[in-house]
Amino acid sequence: MTRKEECNAKVLKIQKMLTENDLDGVVIKRQANFSWLAAGGRGFIGLAGENACGMLLVTKDDIYLAANNIETPRLIAEEIPEETVRLLPTKWWHDGQIVQNLERQFGVLTDDFVMEDWFKKARTHFMPDEVRRFRKLGIMSARALEKACKKVRRGMSEMEIAGLISGELWSVGIEPITLLIAADDRSSYVRHYVPTKKKAEKGFIASICARKGGLVVSATRLVGFEAGFAEDYKKLLEVERVAFEATKAGHTLGRVFSSICDAYSSIGYEGEWKNHHQGGMTGYAAREYRADSTTKLVIEEAQAYAWNPSIPGAKCEDTVLTAPGGKIEILTSCSEDWPTIEIGGLIRPDVLYVQ
Repeated sequence: MTRKEECNAKVLKIQKMLTENDLDGVVIKRQANFSWLAAGGRGFIGLAGENACGMLLVTKDDIYLAANNIETPRLIAEEIPEETVRLLPTKWWHDGQIVQNLERQFGVLTDDFVMEDWFKKARTHFMPDEVRRFRKLGIMSARALEKACKKVRRGMSEMEIAGLISGELWSVGIEPITLLIAADDRSSYVRHYVPTKKKAEKGFIASICARKGGLVVSATRLVGFEAGFAEDYKKLLEVERVAFEATKAGHTLGRVFSSICDAYSSIGYEGEWKNHHQGGMTGYAAREYRADSTTKLVIEEAQAYAWNPSIPGAKCEDTVLTAPGGKIEILTSCSEDWPTIEIGGLIRPDVLYVQ
């Protein structure tokens, strides 16, 4: 399937939704939905932007790009599949009037913020080509992360480590939308390790959320400069094992979460789940749905999940795809030259010790 064919198939889904809801059209403003509909096209300017820099309007019989004269040439030439949209250009100083003009021309419109539940469900049921892109992204992201980690030397700061990882990801066309680094004991009192000047003398934890074509994978790797760094990491992998075993079609996210909570108790860290969220479904956002005990969302096949159990001093995380027969496929599996450990029949990344 070409990107154009993928885009057209998604337009048909949206048009069916418009007919069912008696709507004339929907304005797609969010970056995640822009990339989903444009079959991987990038609608952002800044990495952190939630809104796309152009709007896609889907009506019952067509699709349009409404964007200013700054963004239209790039979006058409580089991001949107060829010959899929009609243009509704405007000058940049009239940006604030785009939605008003669309409503005047096309009638009763809604937008993807109002319809976010529908769009989130649609964009997390992947087409075969999306699965293919997800697999490629997972491998590339894990390799880039591990390559950077092997370059780190004792005494480098968290910021310097983040810079290495960012460089490796960008070098293969992957956007580092989240980079978390915890040097030495910092993970014992911080769970979101926004990089600081703290230097890694004993070791570090590196976590990424990496995006390409709108899809996002998450992964974590640990590097030790001294024996004993992250000494309870292997225990934590037992929590992850439980999460993976519970991640199967028919189970709810709440059920997986409850299994994770029980697993913490079994390794001697009762109640540890209270100190950080445990992850959930991923896709065109790092966490499309974040799990807790009340989450009733039912897992289906060919969906992506990233669980991130953590304790003081250790964290584990990889992105997986649900597969037939209650199995999972690890998208961000470690490379052959990264140390591994077998847990529950799965090969998992171990701590890389560097002299």
